[in-house]
Amino acid sequence: MSDGMRIDTERVGDVGRGLRIEANTGFADAADRGKILHGHGVEFGARLGSSSVVVEAQQRYASALANTEANLRAYHLAAGALATAAEEIARLFATADADAAEDLIARTVL
Repeated sequence: MSDGMRIDTERVGDVGRGLRIEANTGFADAADRGKILHGHGVEFGARLGSSSVVVEAQQRYASALANTEANLRAYHLAAGALATAAEEIARLFATADADAAEDLIARTVL
């Protein structure tokens, strides 16, 4: 179709399905592992006492771990939202294509 837009709805749907799998497995699993790891607390440096350097390093580590866990959860939600959007786009374009084909057939028959 040279004068219009062409959407490969199957590929768009594949992208949506791939994102959904990634959201439900990759990001979700990583976020769960991060939560478990974060739940253990900061264990390194425990034998070194409570020097200010060790405490500061522990606090930075805990902060970095919390940020990583939050990012993984956000990625999980974003991937789910993008998957839903891609799936909806594919569905809507496929419906539009079917309607256009039906309309073209109706005009040809008349």
